[in-house]
Amino acid sequence: MINSPKISIIIPVYNVERYISECLESCIKQTLKDIEIIIVDDCGSDKSMDIAQEYAKKDSRIKIIKNNQNKGLFLARCEGLKSATGKYIISLDSDDFLDLKACEIAYNATKDGYYDIVKFNAYNYDGNTAGIWGGVILNNYSFESLEEYANYIYRQKDYPRWNLAFMMVKRDIYLKAFEILNSKDRITMAEDALMSFVLWNLSNKFCHICDILYYYRQNDNSTTRSKNDEIISRNSKDRVFVIHKIKAISKKYKFNSKVAKVFVENLKYYEYCDRLMYRKINKIVFKIYDKYFRFKRRLRVKFGV
Repeated sequence: MINSPKISIIIPVYNVERYISECLESCIKQTLKDIEIIIVDDCGSDKSMDIAQEYAKKDSRIKIIKNNQNKGLFLARCEGLKSATGKYIISLDSDDFLDLKACEIAYNATKDGYYDIVKFNAYNYDGNTAGIWGGVILNNYSFESLEEYANYIYRQKDYPRWNLAFMMVKRDIYLKAFEILNSKDRITMAEDALMSFVLWNLSNKFCHICDILYYYRQNDNSTTRSKNDEIISRNSKDRVFVIHKIKAISKKYKFNSKVAKVFVENLKYYEYCDRLMYRKINKIVFKIYDKYFRFKRRLRVKFGV
């Protein structure tokens, strides 16, 4: 019987020929060798997959899954998960890369599988310089229950770090989350928030480590930074969809109300920020909402209400 790898790294690939080699090099050179690397071909038009195929020929740990059509990041990750056999999952965007000790450090932090989720820090990387992502370092800390973690999240001034790329999660929990979401919707904005909301509510043991293990590339072509009206409109619809989905799932499965409240509040605030940025609302309306949001956050952080 072949033992399952400790970690599966899932990499959806779409038109990243400039970056895919750096991404894959960071995976195959991991100090922890007991891993598998799952590349999901999301039907791009450049030479990304030609490069990936060459790497697969040289490293048997690389598996390539081909979508029958472009599905977007969220559903491409889902396809990769179906083929994953590792005990834990790391989601890696194909224009980003990992510290070479990322898998070893993250897996050691699980304490032989005790923790369901391990969250780590990341760099913002522009190709030349790197700064701490979000400007704040997560410190070493552990949480022994969802309730304890929810109370921690609820009292934080910073937004809940829901980026899937900055955490490692047990595969079994990921599979349960996809079952609950059961979504065939193509989501390109706030998909990390939606998935993280479900993952956290299905988990009981959480670990934060202070190590910086991920390099997040600042990409001017990202949908989050687009000035295209069609993309802006789609992003807004996706974010509103995610807000309603979180509310519905939370009610149906009786998920933690504090976690739901923090996620919804922050998603609404980002929606208003985008509407201001793209002149969909005037500054007076935004200022009123901004004061309301900050007032509610102060009450939550200081008094837990």
